[in-house]
Amino acid sequence: MMKKTNLWVLFALFCNLLVAQTPADTTIYEVAEKLPIPMLAACQPAQHPGWTEDSIRRCAETQLLSILSRNMRYPEEARQKNIEGTVVASFIVETTGRMSNISILKDIGSGCGDEALRVLHALDTAGLRWLPAMHQGKPVRMKQALPLRFKLQEALPYYISDAGDTIYTSVETQPDFRGGLDSLLAFVLNRLDYPARYRDSCRTGIIEMALLIRPDGRAEVDNQIDFSNLGMDFQWEALRMVNRTTGLWTPATYDGKPVTTTIPLRTLFKSDQPGCTAANEKFDQAMILADDGAELAGQNETEKALEQWNKALALLPDNTELLYYRGSALLTLNRKEEACKDFNRVKEILGTTWFEQLRRLVCGW
Repeated sequence: MMKKTNLWVLFALFCNLLVAQTPADTTIYEVAEKLPIPMLAACQPAQHPGWTEDSIRRCAETQLLSILSRNMRYPEEARQKNIEGTVVASFIVETTGRMSNISILKDIGSGCGDEALRVLHALDTAGLRWLPAMHQGKPVRMKQALPLRFKLQEALPYYISDAGDTIYTSVETQPDFRGGLDSLLAFVLNRLDYPARYRDSCRTGIIEMALLIRPDGRAEVDNQIDFSNLGMDFQWEALRMVNRTTGLWTPATYDGKPVTTTIPLRTLFKSDQPGCTAANEKFDQAMILADDGAELAGQNETEKALEQWNKALALLPDNTELLYYRGSALLTLNRKEEACKDFNRVKEILGTTWFEQLRRLVCGW
C-alpha cells in the first residue's frame, strides 16, 4: 500500500511544476478562485482529514496571527504615549509562496507600522511560506491585507499551563531550598544515583529539568531534556532524586501567599568506574569549550563562538545542547541550511525538540 503523502508538499510541488511549464503571469490579482493559505504545520490537511479547505484556511490564519502577536515587540514610544489600534499591512503572495512588496496601508504611528513590517519580513526570511492563490487552474500572484492589533495590557504575574496549573512568573520571593544553593548542589551530588547496570558504559551527560515548586513545598518535574540521550534509566534516576527533595523547599510567594512557580535544575551523570576517566575528561573539556562559546556569543562574537562550539562538537558530536547552540549561531549569521542541519539532527537524536516551533518555522516540517 502506498504511504500517505503530505498533501501540502504535493500541492506546492504541483504549483512549482505549473509555474515552470507556463508563461509567467505577472498580474497582481485582487480576486482569485482560491485564496492563499499560510503553510503552518498545525493546520496541514494530512492532520485534519475531515476539514474543508475553509477550515484549513481559518486554522492557518488564526495560527499566523498568533505567531505574529507573540513576535511583535510593542514600540516603547507607543507604550509611553498609550497608543493602541490596528495596523494594516499589505503584501503580495508570490507563486513561489514568498511574500513581496510588504508595506503598510494603515499606520497608528509611534513605530507600530515599522514593527509590523519588521516581524513580517522576519517571518518571510525565517521560512514562512504560503500556498499561492489559484486562478483558472494555475498559481497566481495575489495581494493580501493583514490587520495587526496593537493593544496595551498589564502583564499577568502568571500563566496557565497545558495541565491547568497556575504558574507564577513574577514573585515576591523565590523558592528556596533548605540550607540554600550550596545545600541543593550538595544534595544533587550526593543523592543522584548513576544507574548500576550502566556503570561500565561510561555514559556522561546532563539532564535538565523544570521543577514545579508547589505552595506546600512539594517538588515535581514539569519536563526533562536529556541532552545526551542517556536514556530512560538516567531520566528515572533524575526524577527519583527530585522526589527526594519534597519537604525541603520553601515555596515562592506572591502578594504574601505561597504560589507555584518553576525553576531549572541541571543534573550531571558521570560514572565513577576507573575505566571511565577518559570519557569524563572529554566531557569536561567539551563543556569548558561550550561555556567559552556562550560567553563569546554574549559579546556578539558569533564567529569566535562558533569556533568553540565546533571544537566541543568534535568531542561530543551528538550532544543536542551543543548542536542547538551552534545552530542558533548559524541562524544568526543567516546560514540557514547549516543551522537546519544541526536543528534536524537534534530531532533525529531525541525524536523531538524543545524548540520545535522555531525548527518547523525555519526548516519546515
